[in-house]
Amino acid sequence: MEGGLLDTFTAIACLFGIAAILSFVNDRYLRLQHDIGLLLLAALTTGGLRVLELIIPSGAVGLLHQVTQSFNLNDTLLKGVLCFMLFRGSMRVSWATLREQRWLVLWLAFAGTGIACILTGGLVYAGLALSGVAATLAQALLFGALIAATDPVAALAILSKMGLPKKLETVVDGESLLNDGVAVVFFTIFAGAAISGSDASLAEAGSIFMREVLGGAAMGVAGWLVIHHLMLRSTTYCTGLLVSLGAVACLYAAAQHLDVSGPIATVVAGLLSGNLTATRLSEATLAPLRTFWSGLDEVLIALLFVFVGFHVVLINPLPGIVMGVPALVAIAAVLLARAVTVFGIVGGLNAAGVIRADCLGLTQLLTWGGLRGGLSLALAVSLPDSPWKPLMLNMTFAVVVFSVIVQGLTLQRMFTQERLAGLLR
Repeated sequence: MEGGLLDTFTAIACLFGIAAILSFVNDRYLRLQHDIGLLLLAALTTGGLRVLELIIPSGAVGLLHQVTQSFNLNDTLLKGVLCFMLFRGSMRVSWATLREQRWLVLWLAFAGTGIACILTGGLVYAGLALSGVAATLAQALLFGALIAATDPVAALAILSKMGLPKKLETVVDGESLLNDGVAVVFFTIFAGAAISGSDASLAEAGSIFMREVLGGAAMGVAGWLVIHHLMLRSTTYCTGLLVSLGAVACLYAAAQHLDVSGPIATVVAGLLSGNLTATRLSEATLAPLRTFWSGLDEVLIALLFVFVGFHVVLINPLPGIVMGVPALVAIAAVLLARAVTVFGIVGGLNAAGVIRADCLGLTQLLTWGGLRGGLSLALAVSLPDSPWKPLMLNMTFAVVVFSVIVQGLTLQRMFTQERLAGLLR
């Protein structure tokens, strides 16, 4: 242990052990949805320890601090977890259904993310100003960028258990898998403006956007060609497993080093692998791979939600600001911006005859089901130290907790199977 931090293996062991205990408690006693239960229990456990520490100092909170600080959340999520989550999630999306809903998915993922980013930033800027909290427009837009995208990890973990009709599942999956890459691009643009205090030119922003998106898509196709070639020639389960894991990790790493979008590259590779490669594999080869990836998905999500739960409670309150005001402003701004954006896109496509949808019902589902999670946290934590970083962290954590716990727990109660079936025809 150096500098007060646990060594990597000990930190991972602690995280696995705590996740296992909390998972057992949730399954045995609370019986909440697995991901929500883990986040809630982690937050409650950490909060309880903080209160107990004030009465009987025990060092338990210090241990949790060491566990969370032993990982770089940005690296842990964006490099160690997200690439595998995105690949597995995109593999299960049907190409035929995605093609049928392509306009809705593309509008939501690209235009919708950009519009929501700007609307959220504007609403947060106005709300904080009215509340007497100092923040520049560039900082508010930066928050809009890091919180605009629905998180694929949270969305796929919770919405996939609702039994959505195939069309709706494809829209939700497709948007959440694509828009995180778009949000990261906007985050890159606005982060530079907020840190330097100068505005990025439209040409510069457009250049970054095109390089990240088009470059990421091209990398995804190249990565899929490697996966396709090697998987069809693999004769054992072990080889196929190593090929899939190694190719995904290397693809994401290569995209990062070439300054193109790793998430978009992974999603493209996963879509092509699931629809063009998996269909040519024998069931004897595919079945154990499918089982492994499903298990890996569940384990990584469990670890991530526990990790997020610790971060939510361990963050320090904002000095000199009424507790809860920035959080309420952020939650209201995110929900309102999402609702306006989705209703405009769904209503416009419905009026043009591109889709046939219940505009209000679909807007309600995509707004309340637009969950935020680890991706937004990772982006917020990755910001350089500055006087306004604590404000960003507090608002981001508030939105994530409200999104996963409140929206996640109430979503299934709001939509019956009959109502879901009539939202998109």
